[in-house]
Amino acid sequence: MSQQILKKVLRDKKQRMTAQRELILKVFIESKGQLMSLDDVYMYIRRRKNHKTSKMTVKRSIDLLEEIGIIKKIDFEDGPPRYELVEEFADEAKVLLICENCGKAIKMDLDIEKLKSILPYENMEIKDFDLKIYGLCTECK
Repeated sequence: MSQQILKKVLRDKKQRMTAQRELILKVFIESKGQLMSLDDVYMYIRRRKNHKTSKMTVKRSIDLLEEIGIIKKIDFEDGPPRYELVEEFADEAKVLLICENCGKAIKMDLDIEKLKSILPYENMEIKDFDLKIYGLCTECK
């Protein structure tokens, strides 16, 4: 999703594009699908030079981006919620590998057709899925 699409969506919702919103969108684009918490986004921005955005501004921007459908919240109920860009692809779904110790989440894409070939459900048409796999990451083993 590009900044141009965000600008159009914000304009349609009668919101304006601010430097902070644009920066937060850029953080999610650069994350390449990685799930990020509010703190992750805030710390990423703080590490950049000349960016002194408050944590509350980051939270309000994330809330707005979630409300208008640019990002979505994923809550594992094991700590803070994480966020990701909304994907535009209907033929790919998510598999999340979640570390039970540190909470790190790694996202993988799995083709629905491949899933259909390994599941024994002949009487069900699979349209979409989300799969969470819990375990320990290499750092926590």
